[in-house]
Amino acid sequence: MIGGMAETLPTFLVIYQYVPDMEQRRTESRPAHIAWLKERAEAGRLILAGATLDPVDSAVLIVRGEDILAVRRMLLDDPYAAANLIVGVTVRPMGVAVGA
Repeated sequence: MIGGMAETLPTFLVIYQYVPDMEQRRTESRPAHIAWLKERAEAGRLILAGATLDPVDSAVLIVRGEDILAVRRMLLDDPYAAANLIVGVTVRPMGVAVGA
């Protein structure tokens, strides 16, 4: 969202901790999760998202939101959350020195 309102919102680092065997357990929910991420990116709310590899036990999202509570509410809509694949969530405000 170039020049959009979302770019003026605060930026947050989100760290997900996943269930054991996430790589196998996420298969059914993954298409909906990726679609959910793409929707947030198109709305200017998601800057970056990706999971760790070997093992797939955590993920990082860089998001924009009004405040920590708004970000946490948004994360509740993640299909991985609905499928109980996320066992821990950290949300921290961050300053952006370089990048979007």
